[in-house]
Amino acid sequence: MPKQLLRESFNELLDTIKPDVLLLNQCKLNENVLTIHETSYDLEQFKNIYVVGSGKAVLPMAEAIQKLLHTYHPKSLLVGAYCSCRETTLENTTYIQSTHPLPSQKSIEAATKLKEFMNIMDEDDLYIYLLSGGSSALIEIPVEGITLEDIEKTTHVMLRGGMPIDAMNSVRKKLSQIKGGKLAFQSKAKGVVLVLSDVLGNDLGTIGSGPLYIKESEKPDPVDRLHSYNLFEKIPLQVQNYLLQNSKSKPAEVSSIPRVEHFIVGSNEIVLQHAKRILQDKNITTKMIDFQIQGNVEDVAKKLYEVAATNNTQRICYIAGGEATVVVHGNGKGGRNQHLALCFLNLLKGDEDITFLSAATDGIDGNSTAAGAIIDWYTHVEAVTNGLNIKHYLENLDSSTFFSHVDDALLVSGPTHNNLLDIVIILTEPQITKGVTYG
Repeated sequence: MPKQLLRESFNELLDTIKPDVLLLNQCKLNENVLTIHETSYDLEQFKNIYVVGSGKAVLPMAEAIQKLLHTYHPKSLLVGAYCSCRETTLENTTYIQSTHPLPSQKSIEAATKLKEFMNIMDEDDLYIYLLSGGSSALIEIPVEGITLEDIEKTTHVMLRGGMPIDAMNSVRKKLSQIKGGKLAFQSKAKGVVLVLSDVLGNDLGTIGSGPLYIKESEKPDPVDRLHSYNLFEKIPLQVQNYLLQNSKSKPAEVSSIPRVEHFIVGSNEIVLQHAKRILQDKNITTKMIDFQIQGNVEDVAKKLYEVAATNNTQRICYIAGGEATVVVHGNGKGGRNQHLALCFLNLLKGDEDITFLSAATDGIDGNSTAAGAIIDWYTHVEAVTNGLNIKHYLENLDSSTFFSHVDDALLVSGPTHNNLLDIVIILTEPQITKGVTYG
């Protein structure tokens, strides 16, 4: 069955993109030489080695790096999003559970501990920073004059307003004492940053708001970004005033630039390549869609439907990745992937040869417990039979509730402790049935 095929393929994909698997694919230790991609570090040249990190994937990443460097017994400080017993298996490790997607007092406490930890390092030490999605909320110290409540309200407005992650983080960096490369100045040591990217294009200044990335982004300033989404007047007045005074200001020049190198060890592009291989191993012709999933979710659904509807001659799987945006209103249950699937279902109707999957690689879609949804023409038939009004659930952003009323639609994986954006897989099989209409 097509739905079972795509469900099994997605579950297999999650196994191949686990943070520890991706990290160990990119990092190798030969005697005393650590090689990341094609860059090598002689670990004997350093007095002490530290492991630091923040993000949803920090615990499995730390397990992998400690496995690799177990003979060096690195001291570690990690900030993550989940309550987990994994930290008990890590040697010499302090684990701080913070909050996501909104920052809190825990975020300030975590960032303060992080700064203190990095301050103890000397010039002849090496730290390996494990950076993944979620860091922007997990660690925070507001700039002077801005309160935590200001940042919480601003983040809430941006999340509900459908701002993409790069736009949100351009604002967050201006309001923070540690984002936008500022954390790097807390250490004299040489730094290596291993990055799991949750950003299209893998902009190092955007991932986790770039706590260790010094180079300033060339993107528009945060005031312009907020205005472009009609959100500037909705954020706290204190934040408005601060951004107007400081949004175009450049960081002060410093005499010593931190020695930090960044390496992407996981990204949405890597996810898509793994998905393509998995499907091809099942003898399915696979094509990458020539655009990324971004922008308004309804527009994305229409573009994806146009791609799928053009194929009426052969069995093909189309793959795309990224992250659509949803302007949130009301109290519905769901997320951007389930909403995208429901938008697609609303377009599908009589196209009985198409099966559609959209899912989040972190295993949690919005405020639901599902990773996403998988639908086909039977889903539409069942909805009509059960009297479910698709447009009603779309208008109320209640996609998860809709899919809970039909069989075999929700994808539930649980948290993966990872975030490499979303994936869409569309299977078209014109030869199965034709000419059936309903609803």
